[in-house]
Amino acid sequence: MDKVPTQTKSFRLDADILEALDTESARRGTSVNNLTNQILRKWVNFDRYVQDFGYIMVSVHDFLRGLNVQDESTIKTLAAETGRRFPKDLILFTGQKNDLKTCIRFVENILCDYMKWATYHTSSTDVEYVITLRHNYGSKWSLALQIVLQTMFDANANTKPRFTVTDSTVLMIIEKTEMKETVPPASPEQSVDGGAV
Repeated sequence: MDKVPTQTKSFRLDADILEALDTESARRGTSVNNLTNQILRKWVNFDRYVQDFGYIMVSVHDFLRGLNVQDESTIKTLAAETGRRFPKDLILFTGQKNDLKTCIRFVENILCDYMKWATYHTSSTDVEYVITLRHNYGSKWSLALQIVLQTMFDANANTKPRFTVTDSTVLMIIEKTEMKETVPPASPEQSVDGGAV
């Protein structure tokens, strides 16, 4: 993520909240300040918006029971609808530019960090983004993730990633050439060397 400026501000926290932050930061091997920033960033970027989209929390067990009784055709249909609608709505609702970089950040921050659909790994090169999503939810979830991402990038960034999918992994590759801005042609009023005609 891009480096953002910081400011110092004092807050008075309930003792039980501070105790929980101390315990959790020690468990994660990070500072209370970093942990608090992560918690607040999730609220700023996600929690305060998603309540307007009608989402609820369910256990992984209940989620998988519902998923695994669906046939592949139904999963593809539902996943495509989610890929077309939810990312675009949330991106626009939060005032962000709807482009390829924003979609990639959406996968990392919203789908993986906040919604826990998978764990995010990247091994990108100078010429392509290589994004690996790993999970423990089975082949039908891999199929659903692939369709969500495929539809999301096509609808929001006019980009068609390449996929390799297993029961626990969705590997997505996007050519970086798709992000290069095209140079506009010279206007008729200018000569080849840039001078006026």
